[in-house]
Amino acid sequence: MNRLIGVGVLSVALSSGVQAAGVDLGGKWILQDADSTQAKLDVAVENVAQEMNFFIRALARPVLKKQTQICHQWLLGLQETQFQWQCDDAEVDTIPLTANAEVIKKDEEGVEISGTYQQTSDSVVVILESERGKRTNTWKQVGDQELLFTVKLESEKLPTPLTWSLTYKKQ
Repeated sequence: MNRLIGVGVLSVALSSGVQAAGVDLGGKWILQDADSTQAKLDVAVENVAQEMNFFIRALARPVLKKQTQICHQWLLGLQETQFQWQCDDAEVDTIPLTANAEVIKKDEEGVEISGTYQQTSDSVVVILESERGKRTNTWKQVGDQELLFTVKLESEKLPTPLTWSLTYKKQ
């Protein structure tokens, strides 16, 4: 029931759109080229794994693959005081528009996650950090109906950041 209420709230937020500073990301975005998506993510994981010690690679690959979640659909919205995003049927995530490295939630294991919200003329950037590392999600408008979603994972345990980008069309 809470999930349905959250989706209802997100739907209301989406109707107002994310239009501050010229960016229009509000609404439903559908993954393009879904057939090649897993291959792109596998290449990103392999590029980072190859930089690791041979003995650690086998352990690291499954952990890295778990972090490369594919969202077939994004719901994005901006309210007066917060930005909201939802990947497929997952719970709606929110961050205050004023967030600057402040604790915004705890994960399933109780680890505190800090967030920072940034907006430019063509993108929204949400940076999530915990003791485990840093995740930067960027939703960038690259056309009237096209969105480029880029993720960058950084951790002291990774020799190089794990990065990938996927393209979405507005529905």
